[in-house]
Amino acid sequence: MSPFVFVLGIVIVVTLARLYREHLRLKASQTEGSSAAQARIDALEERVRTLEKIVTDDGYDLRREFNKL
Repeated sequence: MSPFVFVLGIVIVVTLARLYREHLRLKASQTEGSSAAQARIDALEERVRTLEKIVTDDGYDLRREFNKL
């Protein structure tokens, strides 16, 4: 095996390792971003559920009628 082929093989292996490491880093950052987005969605869904409970409560309509008077 000539030295040129040996050096070329090392360069290829190092380049592939760097690309794979960058791929893993990017995948990890996307996972963190999606978990933060999911937490925000969960919080908003809980707020909507609370508002639905308030609006569909029978006492809400009664208070609204009192406020009209």
